Amino acid sequence: MLDRIPQVFLSYSWTSKEYQQNIIELATRMRHDGVDVKLDVWDLKEGQDKYAYMEQCVTNPEIDKVLIFSDRQYTEKANKRSGGVGNETTIISDEVYGHANQQKFIPIVMERDELGKEYLPSFLKSRLYLDFSSDNYEEEYEKLIRIIYDAPSQRKPEIGTPPSWLTEESPDDLYQIKEKTKKISLTDLSGMKKVEVRDFVDTYIEAIKQFYVSNIDNKTYLENFKKMKEYRDVFLDHLNVFSKLDGFGKIMADEFERMYNILFNAYTFDPKTMSCRENDFDLFRLHIWELFLCTVTYMLHFELYQDIHDLLVHTYFIRKSGLGSEKVPASYEKFCFYSKMLEENIKPTLGGDLSRKYTLMGHFVCTQREFLPIYSGRAMANADLFLYQVYNGLKLGTLTQWFGWFPTLYVYADECDSIWKRLKSRQFCESIMPVFGVKTVDKLKEVISKCIYDRSVCYSNSYHDAASAILTWIDLDEVAILP
Repeated sequence: MLDRIPQVFLSYSWTSKEYQQNIIELATRMRHDGVDVKLDVWDLKEGQDKYAYMEQCVTNPEIDKVLIFSDRQYTEKANKRSGGVGNETTIISDEVYGHANQQKFIPIVMERDELGKEYLPSFLKSRLYLDFSSDNYEEEYEKLIRIIYDAPSQRKPEIGTPPSWLTEESPDDLYQIKEKTKKISLTDLSGMKKVEVRDFVDTYIEAIKQFYVSNIDNKTYLENFKKMKEYRDVFLDHLNVFSKLDGFGKIMADEFERMYNILFNAYTFDPKTMSCRENDFDLFRLHIWELFLCTVTYMLHFELYQDIHDLLVHTYFIRKSGLGSEKVPASYEKFCFYSKMLEENIKPTLGGDLSRKYTLMGHFVCTQREFLPIYSGRAMANADLFLYQVYNGLKLGTLTQWFGWFPTLYVYADECDSIWKRLKSRQFCESIMPVFGVKTVDKLKEVISKCIYDRSVCYSNSYHDAASAILTWIDLDEVAILP
């Protein structure tokens, strides 16, 4: 946008006194809008050369724009003239136009013929123009002012940097996942079914199997954890496509169950094995927790509350250990994970502030594994806290194996605000009800009455407050008191 007063010259035909008065009124309006308008009736003095005045205004570098108000008479006279011959000194000729900076000229149609064809001089036929002859006068006037000030309503985006995939040397398996995602994005959504999700997840699982290392050491663990972010981001990219499927939440529940059972299985990596260590699967269980958390982050971002319900109330049949084949029914709590490798093996070996973090896992996720714009550190932390806050209201007690969902990232969540403050609004209550599977405000109050503050839900040996609950943010008698 210009940071100075723009100057413009008005070129028009003296068609009639009424028409000339219209031009004067328009010029007056433009001056009130901060434009320094050069108009013959104001600036051309007695005895001054008329043609020299016009040519000077056109070629003067201080004049930002030349506005050509074209009606029938202007068009006819401009097409017949050369070199400024004639009495109408403010009619631009082909010769003058050809010797000036043509970007300065803005054609403005003031009249059309009986067939609706705009009147424009022949040398302006190929130029884009503004139309002051239609009913959209105010809209076209706004466009004109924006052009003069170089402040278009649709500004061209700034040039960014070349995509990383132009030069990156991605592993073949990561390339295959990306190709799968591209094919999915081109699929007709009406014909897309659960099989496409399964096909993608199969490809994804095969790709990340490479990160299995028996008796993994700290250095390799951290290296693989860092590398897996690129795979995770490709997984998150596909959520936008699959979220358009009916039953998105149920589909994702099935796939998380399947992914967990495949990756938390020693036989997946060595069919003949007779033993395994818990730390062998730490990285995969951490990865699945992260994917699950990010999926909920996505659903919250787009307020897919029914899909959240379907994902969270699903009965998951989960492998009991890395060996054997027994599976037990569980709630989504099973995906909540505490990484012994990060918190107990690696964190004590790190210097400075890292060794004193409440959670090294949370620090890495919220500060080094963002995937903007949706998956910011705060958004993921808020989703983690949400999974804890709603747990007791979902009636999952018969499936609970430990204590429900522990919000590992809660210290990174928004401590100044919460979506639960919006429960004062009946409209928000109605939109959030599907999460809990209820249909009335009274039933909503009943389920959230169980979502109370628990001082024990905090890091051991810490002075940080415990994780907030729904009723931390609102009292039951405040629910739905506003429209």
